[in-house]
Amino acid sequence: MTKNSPFISPDAPRLSDVLEQLGELDLTPTRRRDLRSSINSLCRLIDKAPEEVPANINWIHIRLRRISPAGARISKKRLQNIKADALKALELCGCSRSREDWLRAPSPAWQSLLDRIPDKHDLWKLSQLAQYCSACGIAPTEVTDEHLADLLEALEQETFVDKPIPKVAAAAAVWNRLAGQLERWPRQRLRAPRKREPWTFPIETFPESFQADVARWLERLGSADPFDEDSPTKPLRASTIAHRRFQIQEMASALVHAGIPRAEITSLAVLVELENLKKGLRYIMDRFEGKPTEAIHGLAMGLKAIARHHVRISEPDLDLLRKLCSRLNLEVDGLREKNRRRLEQLEDENNLARLLHLPAKLISEAGRPGIRPHKAALLVQAALAIEILLYAPMRIGNLSGLNLERHLRPVTVKRQRLTQISIPAEEVKNGKPLTYELGPGTSQLLDLYCRSARPVLLNEPSEYLFPAQDGGPKLTSALSTLIKKTIWEFTGLDINAHLFRSIAAKIHNRVHPGDFLTHSHVIGDSLRTAMRAYAQFEQKNALRHYQKSVDAARQNLRAD
Repeated sequence: MTKNSPFISPDAPRLSDVLEQLGELDLTPTRRRDLRSSINSLCRLIDKAPEEVPANINWIHIRLRRISPAGARISKKRLQNIKADALKALELCGCSRSREDWLRAPSPAWQSLLDRIPDKHDLWKLSQLAQYCSACGIAPTEVTDEHLADLLEALEQETFVDKPIPKVAAAAAVWNRLAGQLERWPRQRLRAPRKREPWTFPIETFPESFQADVARWLERLGSADPFDEDSPTKPLRASTIAHRRFQIQEMASALVHAGIPRAEITSLAVLVELENLKKGLRYIMDRFEGKPTEAIHGLAMGLKAIARHHVRISEPDLDLLRKLCSRLNLEVDGLREKNRRRLEQLEDENNLARLLHLPAKLISEAGRPGIRPHKAALLVQAALAIEILLYAPMRIGNLSGLNLERHLRPVTVKRQRLTQISIPAEEVKNGKPLTYELGPGTSQLLDLYCRSARPVLLNEPSEYLFPAQDGGPKLTSALSTLIKKTIWEFTGLDINAHLFRSIAAKIHNRVHPGDFLTHSHVIGDSLRTAMRAYAQFEQKNALRHYQKSVDAARQNLRAD
């Protein structure tokens, strides 16, 4: 929200007014000070000045739900006290609870349009568009796609809006439908903005000969012929084949954007002709500021396989293609920028400690008196998922698919009860089997979960460690969301399930710098991949080690 938020009525009282009114109320000096302090603390938590915040109890409730005590570096009790005192201050000053009292009223022209809508759900979906356009002086007959894009940007600045893109898309859909149903509705049709406009063309829009060639190549990837030396050693998974198909779609589309007519792209041979390949890759790289990415390198490698095994280009041309792929590979950083920023959170040792001790904290929270059984069970489930990812950093798909009968079994080593996880190669993304042994502490947590939490979450009989309502495995998206939201709520850290594979490298490198071999075995990747992706941790530790040498030299050497 900005000072001129299009969604807040300019006439709505602000918290700055509340601070002034508190000075006029019959309160003890201590009580007045505490209430004012709570208002100022609330403004700091939401990063707004008092004159920017509407003095509305409903508005405050919505914002406070988005604040993580751990992220704000305050206790849950402190946040509760701030909330209680701030809301009490608003009540004493006679502030409203009604949502309508802080919302901007639509202009007369917009209100007239909204009054024609027969369905209240359609009315709600268009209310924010009406508020925004009223604030900007845009009449209903003047609304364009550009205004929808501006609305999206304004909604993204508001802390109370969940998933603003679908909200704007719903507004556009309702607008267009009503334009065809109501006589006195503006005639222009609206197109909702998208975060990233699609730039590729469906393969079905290319010549039939090209489509047939693509189908032949993908069919080959899905079958393995032991008597064909160019055949894959084993059939590729359906998800991998779908990815290879999209890579072909990307390159074909890039060539169209680079100036080659679509009608001339008649076979896969057109894509892997060296000059065409360079044109396509340059176009795609320009979308990323001219820099190669991991995905672009993967695209080049996929096309090299087509050139070698399907088109069968000459050996000299194939050698040039190999060199091109090598150059792209050398320039690609190991980690994506978003993951790098998330990992930087753990440079603070307190943050890393919070994450490492989070499973124990969640178990303690689950045992708190008065907590609802289902909530407690979800906390234990999150604790176990995070604990497994710390000690056995597997991909989220393998974690959600853990089967109690097929993947887990108890073992006893030196009189200690451990748990062995074995995931066969065909269930792992890179085709390498994973074997982990969970220690006594993690095994005890597993027992606690299966004994007390899993039965609460189980609606149907299931063999899965993390069951869904229907007895199947919990969706990867649902488990990932549980992990991410729980970490945010209790630590204030922005960490997703996939990041644990990188966190494993960071943790191990703190204790054993340079031991990439261990990490490569842990995550099930090649040593080369581990070194490329996680060498940044080694560089940081090496720098710290060198700087200690400088400090030691300064202490031991004295200038004349």
